[in-house]
Amino acid sequence: MSDFRIEGFDEQFRRLAREAGDKRRYDDLRYDVGRKFLDHCAEESPEKTGQLIASFKRRSFDGKKEWILDGKHAESIEAGTKVFYASMLNDGHRLVIRKRNKKGERIRGKRGLKENGFVKGTHFMDKALAKTNQDIPEMVESFLRETGRAAGFDVSG
Repeated sequence: MSDFRIEGFDEQFRRLAREAGDKRRYDDLRYDVGRKFLDHCAEESPEKTGQLIASFKRRSFDGKKEWILDGKHAESIEAGTKVFYASMLNDGHRLVIRKRNKKGERIRGKRGLKENGFVKGTHFMDKALAKTNQDIPEMVESFLRETGRAAGFDVSG
């Protein structure tokens, strides 16, 4: 049996482990994915101006911060909006017709939907999530190249 040693391997391995373990670098990747999702939501939204678009573009609306970009959990990021009508626009909602002295009624079955009306959802958030999922492999590849480069490896291939 032969013993051999690769000169500098231990040091390079330690550098790679240090760079890969850099929490700041990993957090940047998670927040980039969250920002990409919000950008795709703005693209897919049926609205082109107003409160909802401002929240997806991370701009305040009437002095309020309406977007969510929260990475307090180690393996995930929460990205979205606080705008109250976003879920109705995405999932659909019952059409509310206000009549004097008439209380709202619960919709029962398909007949009730036809009588009272239902606005179909656009599912723009689902479409944005699908686009973001397609972008993630490229973002991870870039993250790995950057980490390898910072550790001193040749990643030009």
